[in-house]
Amino acid sequence: MRLHRVLPLALVVFQVVLLTACQPPLDVTLASSNERLPGPAFVVDEPSQDGGPPRYDVIRVVTEEGKTVWHVRAPSFGGTRGRRVVYGEAPEGFETVQPPQALEGGRLYSIGVSGEGSGALRFVVGQDGSVRPEKE
Repeated sequence: MRLHRVLPLALVVFQVVLLTACQPPLDVTLASSNERLPGPAFVVDEPSQDGGPPRYDVIRVVTEEGKTVWHVRAPSFGGTRGRRVVYGEAPEGFETVQPPQALEGGRLYSIGVSGEGSGALRFVVGQDGSVRPEKE
């Protein structure tokens, strides 16, 4: 591959790494060890806020293959948000971009939240409708 083709790609990768390194992390966890379908709950915390509310503007749930099954966003960016997120229920002040699809047993999903910070959790839905983190 020629340098004039590699250099722009390398610069884009460098910018992405640099920008994401500056974002404070958001911790996304299941709200409890008893979460089940149809609407498991998650908790979003931002350790850098010293107990204050987390800062995020987008919530997206995707399948292992990358297909979006739910996507909501705040119409204005840069605000603080609630800690509890329930699958399929747009938090107050959010608008639905992609309506929720039913989560399926035996599948792996990822919930990602982003804004001033970002974070994600990969979770598995059991055949019995139970929801657990991918790795316990």
